[in-house]
This record gives sequence, C-alpha cells and structure tokens, in this order.
Amino acid sequence: MTDRAHTVVIGSGFGGSVAAARLAEAGVDVLLLERGPWWDTVPTRSMGIEARTPLPRGRRMLTGFLRTVNSNRAPGGRITLNRRGLVELFFSEGMDAICSSGVGGGSHVYSGVHRRPVREDFWDDVVDGISEASMAPLGEAFLERIGSTTPGPDNRPPNLSADRFHNDPVVEPAVAKAKTRVGMLLPQDPEHPRKVVTEAGVERWEADYRSNDNGFLGSATGAKSTLDICYLAPAIAKGLAVRDLCEVLGIERIASTGRRYAITCRDHRAGRRRVIEAENVIVAAGTMNTLRILLESRDGQGGLAGMPGLGRRFSGNGDMRGFWDLNERDLTDGLPSRGGVMLRDAPEPRLAFGLNSLPNVDGYPLPRRYRERLKRGQVISGMGIDAMDGVISYRGGRLGIDFDPANSPIYGRIYAAMNEISERTGRRIRVARRPSTVHPTGGACLGDFADGGVVGADGQVHDNPGLFVADAAALPAPTGGPPTQTIATWAENVARRFMND
Repeated sequence: MTDRAHTVVIGSGFGGSVAAARLAEAGVDVLLLERGPWWDTVPTRSMGIEARTPLPRGRRMLTGFLRTVNSNRAPGGRITLNRRGLVELFFSEGMDAICSSGVGGGSHVYSGVHRRPVREDFWDDVVDGISEASMAPLGEAFLERIGSTTPGPDNRPPNLSADRFHNDPVVEPAVAKAKTRVGMLLPQDPEHPRKVVTEAGVERWEADYRSNDNGFLGSATGAKSTLDICYLAPAIAKGLAVRDLCEVLGIERIASTGRRYAITCRDHRAGRRRVIEAENVIVAAGTMNTLRILLESRDGQGGLAGMPGLGRRFSGNGDMRGFWDLNERDLTDGLPSRGGVMLRDAPEPRLAFGLNSLPNVDGYPLPRRYRERLKRGQVISGMGIDAMDGVISYRGGRLGIDFDPANSPIYGRIYAAMNEISERTGRRIRVARRPSTVHPTGGACLGDFADGGVVGADGQVHDNPGLFVADAAALPAPTGGPPTQTIATWAENVARRFMND
C-alpha cells in the first residue's frame, strides 16, 4: 500500500512534535509517524483518542516497561519484547543508552526540567546563520508553548534540595548557572489540585505533590506538560495527521514518481508494510533511532547515499547516574526533579548533581520492604561536556556504539565525586563505572560539509535535499545539562526555516 504526503515527520519527541506541529499549523500537509502507541491518560481520553495503551504500572511493569533491547549478545543484535513498551535499551562495552517510545516521545519520561546549555556560546560559530542571538527567541517560543514555569512561595513542592541540604556538612544545594524552569502544571493550591481545560480543549490535572505519579513512568493525569498536550493536540485541530504504531524501516531517495523520498514502515496495527511517498522527510526519532534509520537506509538498504559524517561525533552528554540510598524517610512527595547538590569543599569548578525521586514505587512488583527502602532514596545524576568522539555504526544489521569514556575526563570526575559523597555522608551511592546516558546526542551534527557536518543551518542534510534532521542527533555539542529545551529550540528553527524557504 502506497500513501502520499507533502512532508513526513518521523518521531514525535521534542524534535518531531515541535516541527510537525509548527508546520501543520502553517498549512503544510504533514504526516507524523510514531512507532509507539498513544498513552492512556486523562488528556488523550479528552482528545478522543480511542486506541490507547496503559502506562506501565504495577504488574504491567513486567510486560509494558521494556520495548526493545539492543546488544551484540542478542540474536540479530536486537530483541523487541513489546512494541507498545515504554523504554528501549542499548548496551555496549563503553556506554549504555536509554530512550523512550510512544506518542510524545521523551516528554513522557523526562523530569520536566527546562534549561539552556551550560555553555553560553553553544550556538555561536558553528555555521553561518545560526547564533545565540538567532536561536534565543525560538527557545522562548518553546517555553511559552510548553507552559514552562517555576514554583512560587504558595506552591513550592516538598523535598527540594535547597530545603533538605542547606545545613548539611558534606553537600550543599547547587545553584544552577542558567535559569531552570519546569514543564508541570503547578497547582494554585497544593492541597486541592484542579482539573483544567486547555485552549485546545484538552483536560488535565494540576500536579498533586503527594501522588508521585509524574516521573519517568509517565503522567497519567496530564500534570506533566507533554508534547501530545501542548503541541500535537492544537496541531491536530489544524490538520496534522498522526499515525501511531508505525515503525519506519527505511528511507529511499527516488525520482521516477515525482516525489523525492519513499518511506517504508511497518504498520503494527494492521500487521503489514506500508510505503509513503513524500517531498520532504524530517527525521526526529530520537538520536539512537534517527541514526539507525539513516544508517540502515544508507548502508543496509542503499536507499540513501552520501552523509560521510553520519554516525560520528556521538556524545553521551556526560551522563552518569546512581541510586543514593539515603534511608532517612519517605522522599517521594513533590515533583520528579528535586534540584541539585554539590560537595561543599570540592575544588572549582565543582560538579552539580541532580536529584530525582523514583516514581510510582507502590506499584513496583517487589516485596513491600524493598519498595519502602526505595522510597527513602533518590536517583542522583551527573551531566557534563564529554569529548563527543563516539561513533555509531551499522554492520550486518546491528547498530554499534563505539565509545571510550576514558577519552572524556568528565566521566571519571563524576564517578569519583559520587563515591566521595557516598563515603563522606555514610549514605551509599550505587553507581556503575560504565556511563549510561538518557541524553544521547550527535551523530548527524550541524556543521559545514567540509568539516564533517551532516546538516546545515536549516536542518537539511547537505547532500540529500528534502531530508532533514530535527532532533538531538543534529546538536553540534553536548549541552552539559538536560537537553530538552535545546532540542526543541533546534526543531523550532528547522520548522521556521522550512516555512520561510
């Protein structure tokens, strides 16, 4: 079966949803393809989405949490356990990567933290036409659309690091160098969260600080400002078509039909393959799967050519995380992100570590004593600027990650600092030496073709006209912090330039 669209967007995360919504609202014929399902939440029910998948809760975590596991030890390098699963894992000797699946992409699993990159000159001197000055308004446009905000004195959430650690002898609250906001519908009265209706007619609840239901397992009430609420719902009313459970298998550049590209995908609902022809293709499937689609299309299927820099300059964004077994009291009340801490007397520049609670612990299929212990700890995360020298390759149907953390001192610094905090506080931090990133970036980087760049200032692949990359795979450097605002800023730029061409 062959379908046609003017522009196909692959992936519905912070790159795909932003780009697709902006284009559709400008009158472009856009078809958005997402390999995962619509999640069953208060907002999606109010949107009239009939086919919905429950978020992983309780025993369903055993079957609904993991989607796919990628490893050289797996048959064929990849095992898909549940096409409606929430999370995909990539294992390699040097780094593990974690990504999500579902309509709205990573907005369902992130902590709702919005901040600009650590480097103040992040966008400067990369390519002509891109600068901090040109990108700043696009970042503000995202923050306005997503409803990013900060708590005030009347709705301050509990268990913030600024409150808990201000008198601690070992660590102190970390003050962010860049303004940090949250993508949550904060309650006017924390004791009485209300249901509200957005301008697009979507129902959602204000955050309930006692529910512990807005973390990396999704937000059933819609308190977290996810992309399906803030970008897709208004765009659907303007004509955006969204096709869920539609997994892209490859892209082919064609000429005979008058269209530029043919996208082959597996329609998991119908159980058959589809081919969609389009003038333009915007790839935004998340860094790992954007690279998989482009590499497989070029090296495995021969449908694309060129892109000599593809797969190079891959980064884990300095990510390392562990579990801090504080074992003091129940710490689950509040928002997913609790702020950060740093060692009081560490040499400058000091490292800051983010703290997050584990969500929905009462629903874990574990004995009660383990669940109660997990409630008394927090996830502690370090991020920073690594060497961005990793390589993602595609050989024999397998996606490979070639990354040596020894080349990036940031990983050793984070590991050592976590162990020092653990030793000096007497509260163990369980952390693996091998980095594990939830913020993979690069591999299809913004840059001049002669310098190994894959895409130009408009996000278009240099040697494949009509093919664009709108997600973190295109970022020219590690952000050194949560990258969602940066990804969305890039996608706003891609959409804006597309409409102006």
